[in-house]
Amino acid sequence: MLNRKNMRGFYVLAPTPFTKSGEFDEETFRENVRSLCEQDIQGIATTGTLGEFHTIPWEDHKRLIRALVDEAKGRVATVPGCSGINTDEAIMKTKFAQDAGADAAMNTVPFYTKVTREECVKYYKDVAKACPNIGLVVYNNPETTKFLVDAPLFTELAKIPTLCGSKEIVGYTPLADFPHWMSIVHATDLAHFCCDPATVVASLYDTKGVTSENFALRPKLFLEVWKACMDKDWEKAKKFHYQQMEFTNFVYQCFGMGKYTWFCVLKAALDNLGIIKGGYPRRPFIPVPEKLQKKAKEQVLKKYGTEK
Repeated sequence: MLNRKNMRGFYVLAPTPFTKSGEFDEETFRENVRSLCEQDIQGIATTGTLGEFHTIPWEDHKRLIRALVDEAKGRVATVPGCSGINTDEAIMKTKFAQDAGADAAMNTVPFYTKVTREECVKYYKDVAKACPNIGLVVYNNPETTKFLVDAPLFTELAKIPTLCGSKEIVGYTPLADFPHWMSIVHATDLAHFCCDPATVVASLYDTKGVTSENFALRPKLFLEVWKACMDKDWEKAKKFHYQQMEFTNFVYQCFGMGKYTWFCVLKAALDNLGIIKGGYPRRPFIPVPEKLQKKAKEQVLKKYGTEK
């Protein structure tokens, strides 16, 4: 079970691979988990945006949670996303993850209608009370929820014993800027994790870890960045981080960022370049055409070679 003391390190956000007809490809997902567990990482999180919690049917979501725990075998922390559009749905999903043996559940606030500050606190308290034997991670994604869990709210939420910390999207949206990051890391003892674009600056300001969706495109480089940050070798960290972001941006541009939804772009890139497979997105999202994927792969390999 994760808690705010042991939630540390490099966590990978895993995609949910679907077949062309929209079926959950469980065997590919299991292969992905096995491949990731061979890397020097500390956790795997699923069914966030890249993991398409918003498209996966509940019966398949249950299969995914079981497969994650089964394949990880305690080698890395397991953190399935269990967000729901209301409290009861989130409790149902989180309780299933708890009973399946997951280490924590990663949840946004309910998101169809913007919640109030009081409703946010009550929501996490209710989920924690109903599911006392699993860690809780706040998925702080104001792009989806139109609601930012800020430092005063984290001060309230820190009173929940099983609440571990949060996954922040600082660096991806102006709705969660760097002053927000500085304020939350100093407010409580919760374990706050940053995303790829903020790795170096967040490490200067007490990040407890990284959640990376792009890791599987070039694992060695991503881990070099994180290791340099942990060693406080800031010149090396900046050098590798610039290379990481330059590479990632080029990959996204080649695979159709702007024309196709970002996680559809990343899934296509993983299929062609990664150590794991992304698979198809589920409707209504449109996959990157195979012709474009072929051209993009050639462009990336020409510029960066085959090194993973």
